[in-house]
Amino acid sequence: MARYRVLFGLWLAIWLVLWALGKNAMPLCVLLGSLVAAIAELACTALAAKHLRLSLSAPLSVQKGEEVSVCVQVENTGLFSLATLSVQVCCRNLLTDERSCRALRISAPGRQRQSEVVTFAGLRCGKLELTLPELRVYDLFGLYGRRVAENVRTFSLVLPELYPVQLQTGERTTPDFDSDEYSMRHPGDDPSETFALREYVPGDRVRSIHWKLTEKTGDVIVRQLGLPVDHSILLLLDNSAPEACTPADKESLGELTASVSAALCAAGLTHHIAWYDRNQDAVSSVPVEGEDTLTPALAELLAARIVPDEQTVLEHFAQCGGSLDYTHVVLLTLRPEQEPIPEGESGPLFTVVPCGAAVSREEGVYLAL
Repeated sequence: MARYRVLFGLWLAIWLVLWALGKNAMPLCVLLGSLVAAIAELACTALAAKHLRLSLSAPLSVQKGEEVSVCVQVENTGLFSLATLSVQVCCRNLLTDERSCRALRISAPGRQRQSEVVTFAGLRCGKLELTLPELRVYDLFGLYGRRVAENVRTFSLVLPELYPVQLQTGERTTPDFDSDEYSMRHPGDDPSETFALREYVPGDRVRSIHWKLTEKTGDVIVRQLGLPVDHSILLLLDNSAPEACTPADKESLGELTASVSAALCAAGLTHHIAWYDRNQDAVSSVPVEGEDTLTPALAELLAARIVPDEQTVLEHFAQCGGSLDYTHVVLLTLRPEQEPIPEGESGPLFTVVPCGAAVSREEGVYLAL
């Protein structure tokens, strides 16, 4: 922008000298016309900037290793066009706290929409926060850049690359059919609770037919049984690191937690995932009932900030009044030497899974529940 100001100043100086040395009024007319045009352009730019509408869009999720394409759309609802917009698109991985930005220049004709795409590559697993922290609008001559405040953001999820998990289950992990809570999304096999009533379709079992409603309505009605929500397993993500850790370690912690959760889903074991939410100063917990509920849970899990903290997630859990009313607690942590956790006679069993970039992707982890 400084270069354009210097050139414009030289342009005015040349015509000023020509007018001073000459005997006609043409240089003065050019000089005054240039000044009027610059002032008018600055006024139109300031007016047009008020009619800008910006939006960001990105895919909901991408596989690890794929590029994330972010579409920046600019809509100018005003009559005056804008020659140049300087946009900065920033990407922050909420799990690893890695940041990167891309600069973009785009024009905004009056009463039109323009869009440009920027890409981010080589991203680690985690939830991405995509923002427009800075937008500057420039006039046609490049003399002045007006900063426009915008609070535009969107999110995208880089899915984890799962580790192999060898899972061995015992009697304490069998579903509890005496549970008082039932799934609101999935039917099950507990005859003491009704999940839903629907019309018969070929393949339904005869014993699931609701004979009284069938006789009353004239249509064959089937009763779907309830699925008890089992609170026997808790995956506890220790996002309180003992010291500053690398982005690779943070990624490994998130991916190992997702891998163990996926293995539990494959084994048909409902469970909860919990971590310390620093924004709310509380322990967040999400239920995972199957593979279809795992992806929404990952959107929250992979946004858990992992920062150095002397207190472990268990200590935060106790301070926030959390209850470890579970049969088995699996603690996934970056702490190299986790102190032994006392287990009461009626308390949960604890299994500590050390995480970090040193964990082999070929061997994975072994977990006995």
